[in-house]
Amino acid sequence: MTTKSPRRVAIQGEPGSFHHAAARQLCGDDIELVCCATFGAVFQAVQSGSADIGVVACENSLYGSIAEVYDLLLHYRLPITGEHIEHIHQNLITHPEADLTSIREIYSHPVALNQCRAWLAANLPKAELIEHHDTAGAVDEISLTPSPYMAAIAGSEAAQLYGLPILAANIEDEKTNLTRFLLLDSAAQPAVDATKASLVLTTSHQPGALYRALGIFAEANANLTKLESRPIRGEAFHYQFIIDVMCDIKSLHTIQSALEAQNCRVDLLGYYTTGA
Repeated sequence: MTTKSPRRVAIQGEPGSFHHAAARQLCGDDIELVCCATFGAVFQAVQSGSADIGVVACENSLYGSIAEVYDLLLHYRLPITGEHIEHIHQNLITHPEADLTSIREIYSHPVALNQCRAWLAANLPKAELIEHHDTAGAVDEISLTPSPYMAAIAGSEAAQLYGLPILAANIEDEKTNLTRFLLLDSAAQPAVDATKASLVLTTSHQPGALYRALGIFAEANANLTKLESRPIRGEAFHYQFIIDVMCDIKSLHTIQSALEAQNCRVDLLGYYTTGA
């Protein structure tokens, strides 16, 4: 009897990161992480076959879309096969002997530091904020130097993984801090019972072209949850549009046909089940 190997999942970041948490939600615990330094490396890992699937953050409820990820989606065209919405809680992680009066340096990803600005200003106004490429990586770094002067900001999984205590929990300034993660799988088959589609729409370069195209979604009673323009490389000031739409498979086919009848180009990035 052969044992099935765990799926190799590429993430941006390190074990214990929010990407790792999202990967577990999307793929289960039986996975082999392929940790990548950049989003581009995640897409390359999936395309090259060094990873089976990829998980990437694409937008945050406070800071909006991650433009780099959407540009990579347009470039690689890896199918989106799922999504997960992760509630981001930031924690001040330290060594056991540390307290707020001893901390002089705080390490974390710049986004995480920014998400905790008000708390840090009120509680650690004199501490130096040091940027790190990854939240979990920052915890790993301070774990290697036992010092009551150092702290990191990251999720609770990172604290557990590296065996360090949480000195202050949920220190993010906005409590409704949500990040949307996408699952990328080049080998997956489209799900006919899915409820959400991600499209790339390119209209003709004429007045009213986008207006007429959007009317097709309204006629199909399909709810748009995202509409974002991205520049078309090589065509100055000509844009394509990334659209997320809630619809069933029949409505999706109707929308695609109607858009193409208007001389629009429609590329399907993925048809999948909505996350929570």
